[in-house]
Amino acid sequence: MATYKGIQGYSVQKLSSDPTASEAEGQLWYNSTTGKFKIGVTGAAAWASGGVLNTGRSEVAGIGTKSAGMVVGGNTPPISALSETYNGSAWTEGNNINTARSKLKGTGTTTAGMVAGGYDSPTGPGRFATEIYDGSSWTTSPGILTATNSAGSYGIAGASSTSALIFGREPGFTYSALSETWNGSSWTEGNNLNSGRQSPGGIGIVTAAFCVAGIGPPPAVTTAVESYNGTCWSAGTAINTARWGLGSNGTTAAGMIYGGTPPTTGKTESWNGSAWTEVADMATANFTGAPSQSPTNTNASAFSAGGDPSRPTAMEEWSNPVYTVKTVTVS
Repeated sequence: MATYKGIQGYSVQKLSSDPTASEAEGQLWYNSTTGKFKIGVTGAAAWASGGVLNTGRSEVAGIGTKSAGMVVGGNTPPISALSETYNGSAWTEGNNINTARSKLKGTGTTTAGMVAGGYDSPTGPGRFATEIYDGSSWTTSPGILTATNSAGSYGIAGASSTSALIFGREPGFTYSALSETWNGSSWTEGNNLNSGRQSPGGIGIVTAAFCVAGIGPPPAVTTAVESYNGTCWSAGTAINTARWGLGSNGTTAAGMIYGGTPPTTGKTESWNGSAWTEVADMATANFTGAPSQSPTNTNASAFSAGGDPSRPTAMEEWSNPVYTVKTVTVS
């Protein structure tokens, strides 16, 4: 009787347990415990359910990665100061931010993170407030220069609590083109966007960033993308589906966007440095959820937590590619 080794010229490894799915990619082996042949395969990118938030809310800030992330502030209602940390499987309540607010933005990591701006009242301090996270507690720092109002939010890009960029927003029922840069101790006004807008997505770092989509006058939802080189904004490659309140993360070489409205959508687009491509939709259409704001999350990794509709506690995690171990069957 012919053997696999005789036909293919090499033997099949025998293992008592399966390797991890990513380690097994492209490999064939025999599991001696189950008595089955197994193979590691790569599937298409997809969203999957993650850990459930302790408190559901919308209009939240997201920080970090899907293995070490945070959700901060938001609207439960009422407007919240809550902060929760994610370890890759479960959410844990942490120390609250000092100023409760919704529509704030965050970036960085769970050991060097920040949130800025937002909305707590028409004249409240939360509209300007910047807070820095050191891994355990929040410290109030100098505020942004131009606040947002109850209807508006802005986009953010950045790498840590010492380096960030914000752009757009609706400071007084107008669509703003302002951008500001954070150096760890103060905000500085920079060159304006070419087109004013509020609630865009943000991708990248302070020297290489994207402002993605959003809503501007009259009002109109847009597909427009602007690219920042550390000094000036210029027109970029438009996305496929217009939206505002979207999630976004990654770099200007490998980024992604997901969710948004109107209508509320789960559409996801991946950026490879030259083009936007529609990929797998979120399981649940969503907007104003917490995006995974970290440049280490590329178009291969992201999370989205909370948001609308109905201010859910749900979280979704993006993986690209998806690795799977399958049993080999004989037909």
